[in-house]
Amino acid sequence: MCRFLIVVAIGAMSNLVAHPDTGTVNGMVTNEDGKTVAGATVYAYPIDRPIVGIIPHNITDASGHFEIKGLSWGLYAVSGAKADEGYPEMLSAFFTRNQVMQKVTLAPETSTATLTVQLGPKAGRLTGTVTDGLTSAPLSPCTRFSWASEPNNYLLGTGLVTSDFNTLIPSNTGVLWKVWLDGYKPWYYPGTSDESAATTLRLQPGQIISIAIRLEADAAARMEGCG
Repeated sequence: MCRFLIVVAIGAMSNLVAHPDTGTVNGMVTNEDGKTVAGATVYAYPIDRPIVGIIPHNITDASGHFEIKGLSWGLYAVSGAKADEGYPEMLSAFFTRNQVMQKVTLAPETSTATLTVQLGPKAGRLTGTVTDGLTSAPLSPCTRFSWASEPNNYLLGTGLVTSDFNTLIPSNTGVLWKVWLDGYKPWYYPGTSDESAATTLRLQPGQIISIAIRLEADAAARMEGCG
């Protein structure tokens, strides 16, 4: 009786190993020159169902290798990022529009996908400060970046541009940039409070520009919030 029970237990364990209920995406990350990239973040974004919580991801090791385990069956878009080198997270249409994303399907019969993720193209980078135009006090305003050709493709919120900012935007793309804060006149690139005088910002891959934004206090300014 005891021997029979032990054999059944071992058989059950073997069955679990042979038929996993989650999958794995692994491979290498390279830059545009084909060199492996250490310290890059790789995301496996489920695109055939909603996701609640953190997007599955992992960081490449010293050799540029990554492995993301425990993925449920389904379709994933796999992309890489390394913001400090100018490669943004490709998790929204603001950056991925017109980009071809690698896709993999995980299923019981194809539980592992191995691929090479190439970073790029590099984004443009905005650096600078936001201050009160009269007192020079640091400010953290609301910000909206939108594609000039597709105004509904945008990034909006606080934290995108802070009192001392370093922000990536899509390269080779015309972008409209608005900054505002309750109690101040709005600011439009390249530095006007008149929306009709705003112009399009377009940066080349890896290009960096720095700008000091000084907001002008206005008690009569419309209260917009960041919504």
